[in-house]
Amino acid sequence: MASAAEVPLKKRVITYRYIALNSDGLTVRGNLKAPGEESAAEALGQKGYQVVNIEIAPSAYTREQMFPSLFKVKQQEVTSFSRQLATLLDSGINLLPALELTQGQRGGSGTFKKLIRNIINDIRTGTSFSLSISKHSDVFGEIYSRTIAMGEQTGELQTALRQMVEHMEKQGAATKKVGKALSYPIMIAGVSVVVVIILMTTALPPLLSMFESLNVALPLPTRMLMGGTKFLTAYKFILLSVGFFLAVAVAVLIKQPFGRRLADLLLLKLPIVGPTTHMSEIARFARTLSVLVASGVPLQETMRMMPQTTNNSVMRRAMNNVYRGLMLGQGVSGPMARENLFPPLLVQMVTVGEESNTMGATLRVVADFYEAATDERISTMVGILQPLTTVLMAGVVGFIAMAVIMPLYKLTGSIG
Repeated sequence: MASAAEVPLKKRVITYRYIALNSDGLTVRGNLKAPGEESAAEALGQKGYQVVNIEIAPSAYTREQMFPSLFKVKQQEVTSFSRQLATLLDSGINLLPALELTQGQRGGSGTFKKLIRNIINDIRTGTSFSLSISKHSDVFGEIYSRTIAMGEQTGELQTALRQMVEHMEKQGAATKKVGKALSYPIMIAGVSVVVVIILMTTALPPLLSMFESLNVALPLPTRMLMGGTKFLTAYKFILLSVGFFLAVAVAVLIKQPFGRRLADLLLLKLPIVGPTTHMSEIARFARTLSVLVASGVPLQETMRMMPQTTNNSVMRRAMNNVYRGLMLGQGVSGPMARENLFPPLLVQMVTVGEESNTMGATLRVVADFYEAATDERISTMVGILQPLTTVLMAGVVGFIAMAVIMPLYKLTGSIG
């Protein structure tokens, strides 16, 4: 009979939750089963991932995991936290008491307060502030944590925090401007389409049927409106089904890499909207690059992180190509010049910055220029889209009114 010592023990497997960066510099998250944390890190390294954080996965889903959109930390919370922390550090308060004070502030979501509490617990156990922040890359991002890490190394943490505050405020302001510029035309277009569909499927058919029953020659606009109304009424369920399946097909296509690249390319090529979007992307690229370089982050690491600053896959591919060129010893301006997405002025200024070793200051000037140019383009876009949308809506309503009123005038004239 075999003794207990001779019976092989079953190797324990633990489920780990990880955050890592893939070969394209994009953040990936997931779960991995391994005997230990070192084994999990080794397995991720074999996949080509750069590990940011590994921790034991909780046995049960929390509310934040089940409903991530409801408990998502807003960018404004991170900005406010960074500003408060920088102010407290400037006043001479140490990091740990400063974090405790920010946690005790009124306002803010429970999710973010819980996150700050976790950071405080990490620092009490000897973990650095930047390393603790890197565990929450879905909230702060790698650019934020690397800037903070450089601030810790140089003893200028409050300066790094203020740089991040300025950076996030500028990015948030640019996003809001574009959103406001597009919200009015989209709203007007949507309301117009809904009103026209309701009129043509419910209100107009009885009136147009009356015109048809009079057996008189109807004007061309009325005949066109009658044809459109009959078509919508007869095939409304088919049209709704086709529209639904087309929407699903487009949504599925955009989820695929090819479809996403095609949609992003079309967005950059659209008249009026495309140039504004492109200019906004260039301004964000220049500003982020200037902040990271000025913070002391090595250029190679800076360019590796740059693709994380955009959601546009076309721009992300161009930035990845610049990073690969830099790693091959070609510098930054050379690979940028080969990409059609980077304007000549930006390439020339990067060249000057490389040659004079003043990349941070040079890019700051370029970022200011492109941000001002973006504001000007947004104003131009609003000035074109709002009147254009109003005119189109008035044209549709006017056509429907003309198609209904013309037969009435004709009937009134024949009766008189």
